[in-house]
Amino acid sequence: MAVTVPPKLSDHFSISNFISKLRSKRRSGKQEGCLQSDTRPPLKSSPLPLVLPEHQHTLSQLGWTTISFPQPGFTAEEAAPGPHPLQRAYKDLFRAAQEFFDLPDEEKERWKHRLGSEEGWSKIPGEKEFITLRTLSYTPDVLKAPAKRYWDLMGAHLSSTLGRVCTTLGLPDGEDAGLRKFVGPCGKLGESEEEKTATMLRLFRYESWEEKVVAEPHADLGLLSCVVGDVPGLEVWDGRQFFDVERHCKTPSATMLAGRQLERYSNFRYPAGGHRVVSYGKPLSIPAAESSKLGIVAEPPRYRHSIVFVLRAHEPVVVDSDELETEITGKWAEPVSGVTAGKLFEQIRSKHFNINIGVEEREKQRRKLQEKQGSGKGTG
Repeated sequence: MAVTVPPKLSDHFSISNFISKLRSKRRSGKQEGCLQSDTRPPLKSSPLPLVLPEHQHTLSQLGWTTISFPQPGFTAEEAAPGPHPLQRAYKDLFRAAQEFFDLPDEEKERWKHRLGSEEGWSKIPGEKEFITLRTLSYTPDVLKAPAKRYWDLMGAHLSSTLGRVCTTLGLPDGEDAGLRKFVGPCGKLGESEEEKTATMLRLFRYESWEEKVVAEPHADLGLLSCVVGDVPGLEVWDGRQFFDVERHCKTPSATMLAGRQLERYSNFRYPAGGHRVVSYGKPLSIPAAESSKLGIVAEPPRYRHSIVFVLRAHEPVVVDSDELETEITGKWAEPVSGVTAGKLFEQIRSKHFNINIGVEEREKQRRKLQEKQGSGKGTG
């Protein structure tokens, strides 16, 4: 991942320092009363894989954290002898994605968005274009091999992460228990339409030649998501404002986000991570020598490419809140029994508008949700 560092960023900066400052501010604010009102026991310790020790708690506190890949070294003591498999996979996928997006629109139309499926290629002038993959059967040839490799590796990684999340909640962490039972076939990219799952892989190309928001504030709907960008643009919600997390990454990294399904299934012990995508437009005013040393892009890139893997609960799996309740999660205020993950997902989705549709249709959805909120039905 190409990363940038703001010119005044301290060498000692870390997200944990940022969180500490956030906590101190909250102690004197109204939010502190909200934090103290939760009397449930604290989460158990269970380190998340590929997450630095100082960043371990941000997923449960804010709904996002960074995945940090080890730096390649020359000795066993320093690090692994090459890039992490996930790094190799996303670099290959970036190259393939750029090749696909460089095609004329007439050719990309062969893979246009299928109504009601979320999959296929779409373009929203002034913001972005993207392609959503859900099976190999509706995937362009140039993307098939790298998408399959990345999906399978990231699916396994996020399943492992869910196991650690289970431990923090006092839930069983086996592959067919706790939260991991909702992964099932979603962890692998299927070949045919019959193997399609709720999970998806999205490849984006955002317009980056001027300063603007190219993806409105939102939270993903699934269990866990992972975002990798080739230039900075992702910003995450810190409770008070948006934090430009990708501009503060000093080592190869990605951003992991909790989704609304995880928020619900954990009985709100893990909040859904709010985020948006922006184009910074103007280049950072850093001396050429320093920018070269840090690997910073000196000129504004024409596009920002990103890879977004969204792990969603396998739709046929039945959700019973009794099975997901522990002393740490507490009792669900609205118990669920005998409802499939797919049905519960539709309930969650109906409360939020889709940011990846045309502006006009997006505004219609927004207005409808506002009307529901005004009538007392709420938007979640």
